[in-house]
Amino acid sequence: MWRVFLSFVTHRLFLVIVALSALHFQPTGQVPFSELLSRFSQRISQSSEVQAINSNESSPREPLLWIVQKLSRVVPFPTEFLLLGLSNLFFFLFLWELYLFVNTMALPEVAVDTCLLSILWLTSYEMSLGSALSLNCFLGILSLRSALDHRWLVTGLTLALLALTKPFAFFLLPLLLGFLLSQKKYSSPDAFARHCIYLLLPFLGAVFLRRDLYQNLGSIFQDSSLLSLIQSKESHWDLSWTYSTQYLGQTISLAILIIGSILCFFVFSTLLHKILPLFLVLALLLTTPYRELASNVLLAAPAFSGIAEVCSNPILRIIQLILLFFGAVEVFYLLIS
Repeated sequence: MWRVFLSFVTHRLFLVIVALSALHFQPTGQVPFSELLSRFSQRISQSSEVQAINSNESSPREPLLWIVQKLSRVVPFPTEFLLLGLSNLFFFLFLWELYLFVNTMALPEVAVDTCLLSILWLTSYEMSLGSALSLNCFLGILSLRSALDHRWLVTGLTLALLALTKPFAFFLLPLLLGFLLSQKKYSSPDAFARHCIYLLLPFLGAVFLRRDLYQNLGSIFQDSSLLSLIQSKESHWDLSWTYSTQYLGQTISLAILIIGSILCFFVFSTLLHKILPLFLVLALLLTTPYRELASNVLLAAPAFSGIAEVCSNPILRIIQLILLFFGAVEVFYLLIS
């Protein structure tokens, strides 16, 4: 795990240098080095997340933003730095849980390489810039690992927190129920009933609190990536839109996820491990618009374990270098514009 930690810290420091370089070499003229940090802070403060935190009208719906809003009232630090700190903390906790989770399916080396691919993913920088997705990814993988470890109260609570903001949790529930049923023969009837309550009661409470979100599941599915692809089939497989400049990155992301999940199906021996990445990819496609697919890929990060398992070390290092290069380019052009 120390390799994952060092890679995470090194990669984020590298992206900070790239970001500051982009702010320095602005098209309107070079920005003095003494102003770079203030410019960087200003760009973060303009994000929708910081604006939602600073809004006095209501509490943010995202748990991460709610936590930052409450902390900002008692801790003497700027809101944007609190958001950066917590989003990076939860992203690292996500990597920790991902490592432990993949380690139950494969060798430690595969778990490390899966985490490295997640760190270097082209849009993972968003989670270090204050995106609430870092907490959502952490909650998703923690609910899965807790289920495998028979910690059903933790599973229910984490799934409920995820359900407050992501319908992705709704489609995780059948998978977790499958875990629970597979463990039924090892539990007494009383213990099994208690585990069902631990899993379902917090989740149902979260659905009730966010009934405005779950009443619109139909419209969420109508806007989902899966339905967009199905509609292409009805148009005689006219997939030309998926290769346009606007959607090419999303299409590449989808191809990588599908390849990774299919490889998992063939390389892992346990049926549960075979289908789990495919199930996560399907849940992502059912709840995510095609235009947002690349940003939400890490919700299905266990699919990367198939690529990490099959590829040799030289090929993996080439993939990592490619991701590092294009991730840096993405950050540079984001801040220079």
